[in-house]
This record gives sequence, C-alpha cells and structure tokens, in this order.
Amino acid sequence: MNIYLDESYNLQKTRGKMFISINGFSVLKADRLRKRWKNVRKPFTKHKRRIHATDPYFEELRTKSISLLNSSNVTIISVFQLVQEIPYDYFDKQKLDFDKIYAELLKMLFRELSLQEYKRVRIVIDSRKHHGGVSGEKLFQQNIDNFLKNEFSGTHCSFLPMPSYLDILVELADFVSNTFYKEYRNDSNHAFEDIGFRLIQIKNPL
Repeated sequence: MNIYLDESYNLQKTRGKMFISINGFSVLKADRLRKRWKNVRKPFTKHKRRIHATDPYFEELRTKSISLLNSSNVTIISVFQLVQEIPYDYFDKQKLDFDKIYAELLKMLFRELSLQEYKRVRIVIDSRKHHGGVSGEKLFQQNIDNFLKNEFSGTHCSFLPMPSYLDILVELADFVSNTFYKEYRNDSNHAFEDIGFRLIQIKNPL
C-alpha cells in the first residue's frame, strides 16, 4: 500500500473557517497512477513553471487531478479538525502545539485506514517545517515511526517526508489538499459529494 499526503490549514479568522487538515490518497499500484498523472500534467509543463496547487495558473489542472483520482483505483482520504474544538491539551502557552496536533491527526488517520491489513505500507507526506527546526523534525519523525512500529507491528511501515518536486504523486496529493482546503474553508461539500464512496473522511477527532 502507498499513501500520499499533504496538509492544509487556515488559522486566520478573516479567511473563513479555522481548521487543520491532512489530505491525500492511498493506492496499491502507485507506478500506474504516476504514469497517468504524468500524462495529465504534461501540457502544463511547457511553460517551465513549477506546478503548484496554490498557483491560480494551474486551476484547470486542479480540476483534472480530482477527475483522475475519481477514475482510478484509489481511496481519497482526509482528516479535518476545527481549531475552536481543539482541547486545551493541544495548546502551549496559549498557542497551538501544531506538531502535536499534526501527529495525532496522522495517527487517527492511520488507524482508520487499517494499515495492519497490509504487509508493507509506504507513507509519503509533503515535507514541512517543524517547530524547533531540525531537532523538532527528528522528534516528529521518531514519534510517528514509534507509533507505526507499535501500532502495526505486523506491517513494515515507512514514513517519508518529501517535497513535491521529488515525486509527482506528492504533487497530486497537494492538489487534493488544496481542493479540500477550499471546501473546508467555505464550508462546502461539493467536492466530497463528487468523490462519493472513494472518500474516507474523519471530522473533528480530537
């Protein structure tokens, strides 16, 4: 099993609903999906511009990304948490302990995906900056690695933070996450309804 993830969040009241989410998809045959995504994105690479979901230039590609996943043998996944419903345990000196929240949301998502049903699981997530720099990044990695080892002892799990330019399937997860960001921020369900049974969605688990 291969899982590709990216985060999206809004922590500003002026920009709509405040939330933190982690989104992406799981797929058994990643190479087949990578080949299909490469063909879809190919016309957008001609202008030598880095493909990124937040760039309005690639709005058409964002739409195509969801269509591709809807026609592929994948499960689209999302865990969402409203900021105002986060318990006080996840605050540090009146500020959100983002790494702690992020780790807990990932753990809940992995449990929901029943990783113990697979012999090998490769989790690739868009790399991000951590509180505390390199040391914070190492602590976060260790936290997730220990959880996967203890929770799914019969499954060989690897957790790999990776920038989207190194794997175009991380890029595809970025487009999924950007689509869900817009839905969550605007309190809309259109994209989720279009996906239908392919979607595993966890709301406010903390």
